[in-house]
Amino acid sequence: MKTAALSLTVSLGLTTCAIGQGAAQPNIILFLVDDMGWQDTSVPFTEQPTAWNRLYRTPHMEDLARRGAKFTQAYAAHPVCSPTRVSMMTGKNPARTHVDDWVGHGYTNNKYLRSPKWAATGLQPGGPHAALPQILADHGYRTLHVGKAHFGGEDTPGADPTNLGFMANIAGAHTGGPWGGWISPWLGKHKALYPNLEDRPEGEYLTRAITVKAIELLDQAISDGQPFFLNMAQFAVHTGIAPAPDYIDGYQDGRPKVEADYASMLEAMDASLGELLAKLRDPNNDGDHSDSVAGDTLVFFMSDNGGLSNHTRATAGPVEVRPATGQPIEADYAKDWHNRPLRSGKGSAYEGGYRIPMLVAWAGQGAQEPPLHPALPIQPGSTITEPVHMDDFFPTVLDLAAIDNPVPKAERDGQSLRPLLSARTFARARPLFWHYPHQWYRDIGTGLGIEPFSAMRNGRYKLIYFYGDGIADGEGPDPRVELYDLSLDLSEGRDLAATKPELCARLRAELFAWLRQVGAGIPIVKATGAPAALSDG
Repeated sequence: MKTAALSLTVSLGLTTCAIGQGAAQPNIILFLVDDMGWQDTSVPFTEQPTAWNRLYRTPHMEDLARRGAKFTQAYAAHPVCSPTRVSMMTGKNPARTHVDDWVGHGYTNNKYLRSPKWAATGLQPGGPHAALPQILADHGYRTLHVGKAHFGGEDTPGADPTNLGFMANIAGAHTGGPWGGWISPWLGKHKALYPNLEDRPEGEYLTRAITVKAIELLDQAISDGQPFFLNMAQFAVHTGIAPAPDYIDGYQDGRPKVEADYASMLEAMDASLGELLAKLRDPNNDGDHSDSVAGDTLVFFMSDNGGLSNHTRATAGPVEVRPATGQPIEADYAKDWHNRPLRSGKGSAYEGGYRIPMLVAWAGQGAQEPPLHPALPIQPGSTITEPVHMDDFFPTVLDLAAIDNPVPKAERDGQSLRPLLSARTFARARPLFWHYPHQWYRDIGTGLGIEPFSAMRNGRYKLIYFYGDGIADGEGPDPRVELYDLSLDLSEGRDLAATKPELCARLRAELFAWLRQVGAGIPIVKATGAPAALSDG
């Protein structure tokens, strides 16, 4: 089944009937992967499987896709991590919260521009943005965080997830990556950055370690009969890329070493998903599923931004990979194309920067059975082609939990996806927006689309505004606009700005109006000390 946008409007209100089989509020697991690209899975998010899908083994993702819905045009809120994570916890676009770079990056520069003032300390308790875990906790949920947090800056209250409403925190701190490495024992000086993870068996992989602790938290919540929200936030597949010992032997097939390591990290991540699903379906691991909570548990699988491509990954060009089973695979490990057919990757204004894999399913749904719950009848094996944005996660969860959205309507940037999940009509109220007024990596010209930008998607068209040197004067890299028809040009190879000037001008004006409306921070021109021009030229 394919579900696309229709022109009818819908009511986003929640009926008062129970969602789950025995609970008025469903259990919710957000399984969030770090830096996982749209193609980094054996689940195809294109119409036909690609070579990339054959290079990876993610059987539990495949299982989840058979049991629920696959979103082929899902987007992170940002091309780097913290802004998306804060968006998911607040329902507000990073341009509105001003958490529009990764927490800890500080104030950055390229040759021409420097960062505007931004919320460099990230999400903080007591601030202007209601946090999802606190809202859920106030309405009877047990709120659990495991893994990477990266919500708030070092030595700030927001660095500790329990200050944002989580009742338990395992390994969540201000850090954005696996400090101390992937293999236990982690370096002693970094042990404090993994709160409550405790000592783990020597040689244990970090992905496995946090999974064991998550299962312990789930065991207690299930035993107590309390609805739970688990933010299962993997450190994988963030750099440094390092092999997962239990899986690396399966990738000695001719691919470059870093790509073998990367594939093993993905399979370890997928195994974590499988362990959580198994816990839900058989809590006591005794073969008796009468105590299963899977039917009452909704699982969201997503990534916080697009896959890494500009650095760290292999740049060997075409390589013949010979897997143990199946036909040889020609894999083209060219710089900036590890997410093809998407252009570029993490940090970029192009699709590779923030188009992500997304799956949603009831954990207890049978792959070949009718939808489990009439109130949220997710069709097994369905494909949803409507573009969705991670600003949508917050209102969706509140909708499903029958909790009124506390965010003033004028500040709500996302919409509930319940109609889409229920195969009902859905109308997007406004375009999708992205805003990154910082230099993520090195300098302007580093890679495809890695420079300060703002962008929007309206229907099939996507417009990107690059700030250049911030001055439209015909000298240096002037601000520029690029326009793409994603329905015909997924790889963003044919810029239509010159051939569709009226459409380009209309979308650019709409983007600029939105930036002004939300009070977005605009990059500062070094030469003048003033914000970069929002050029209509």
